[in-house]
Amino acid sequence: MKSVRRFGLHLGVVAAVSAAVVWWAIRGSGVTPAPRAVTADALLAAPAGTPAPVKIEARPASFPPPDGPYHGMSWVIHNSKWAVEEARLLLPQIAELGADTVLISNAGCQEHAGSEKFDIDPEVTPTRQQWREIFTIARQNRLRIVLMPIVLLTDPRGDEWRGVINPPSWDDWWEQYSAFILAFAGLAAENHVEVFSVGSELVSTETDTRRWRALIAQVRKVYPGKLTYSANWDHYKVIEFWDLLDLIGMTSYYKLSSDPGPTLETLMAEWAPIKRGILMWQKSGGAGKPLLFTEVGWASQEGTSIEPWNYYRKPEATAAGLEEQRRCYRAFMETWKDTPQVGGVIWWEWANIPGGPTDFGYSPKGKPAEKELREWFKAVREQRSAATRPAN
Repeated sequence: MKSVRRFGLHLGVVAAVSAAVVWWAIRGSGVTPAPRAVTADALLAAPAGTPAPVKIEARPASFPPPDGPYHGMSWVIHNSKWAVEEARLLLPQIAELGADTVLISNAGCQEHAGSEKFDIDPEVTPTRQQWREIFTIARQNRLRIVLMPIVLLTDPRGDEWRGVINPPSWDDWWEQYSAFILAFAGLAAENHVEVFSVGSELVSTETDTRRWRALIAQVRKVYPGKLTYSANWDHYKVIEFWDLLDLIGMTSYYKLSSDPGPTLETLMAEWAPIKRGILMWQKSGGAGKPLLFTEVGWASQEGTSIEPWNYYRKPEATAAGLEEQRRCYRAFMETWKDTPQVGGVIWWEWANIPGGPTDFGYSPKGKPAEKELREWFKAVREQRSAATRPAN
């Protein structure tokens, strides 16, 4: 996998910084100050005497069912200081788009792929009380929640990313990672989160089936909802713990063309064999579990269809780049519509940035892709209404 990923360094700047600077801070080179170490339990555990959260008893008729399919947008919490404020701003926007689900991602940090320590940085991860406020805001906007904690390399060496983690002691790494995931699983349980992801794109760990199965069993004791794992688009077949999960999570950053500016027909033709391969595998290797596309997105850059994961392929805003992003959105929508094996689609991503025609990032905000997205959300919402409407 290329070094340019959606997470490279943690964001330590306020929301007012321009989109280009924000993304350079998240993904770029250079050294980020080491995170202040704190255990997951210390940050997220319930303080003594804290009352239990109020149980959500009745779900309004207009609230989507908890078991999917999930049609949503992703939101990454980069800075705990502004997290609740961003939730108040962004979650209503996501709901207004037509989404019925929000995937919320937040990171635990290690310095580089060979680091021995794995920590939570309180500047990145909200407190337990902040999380409760964030989840309450999501509920107020009738959004189901997918919670996806991830691993963030704060000072990667060269082209490292979380898919190549190789610590000095795997025993120590797994102990720290398990504590991290179990703390978030407890948080998800307390707040009635519908879907929890036990990991994301940890390619170098995925053949350690024994440890993954043990961790998933521990999570099941804490969290009663749906479980998934977000596999890299090119690495889902090697995983041998799908049978313990409820949803097969995977990203969608497939190469769809060899040249910038492909036609919609070209993009759909490239998707056709990819779709066939995924669905054939889903019947056997995937144990027939529903597919959850955890990250579906393309930057508004020329050539985004060639390397969808590469934010720096051609980092400039052009009309051609905006159109290529739009076509990639439409091609995915047309390819996967009316596919019952799909249990959810989460678009990447909605962020606290202006967006618009001068932005070349992943967000569809203020771009032709947003229009496509609104129409797609409207269509799936109408399909859901028709499916639940009583027969005459």
